[in-house]
Amino acid sequence: MPHQVGERLRCEDCGAEIVYTKACSCPERDPKTHADICCGKEMHNLGVEGAPEQQPRKASGF
Repeated sequence: MPHQVGERLRCEDCGAEIVYTKACSCPERDPKTHADICCGKEMHNLGVEGAPEQQPRKASGF
């Protein structure tokens, strides 16, 4: 699976992060030739850095 510039991955066990500074050139149709593994597990995809994130809603004070 190709990764975009700015895409972030995090290890849920140790907190290590990967941020792609160059797009991964792996074709989407070919099997994944690399794995994003840390602490023996697949890393969690956090999305693309700089992409708009949802802001938490503020409680309305009635």
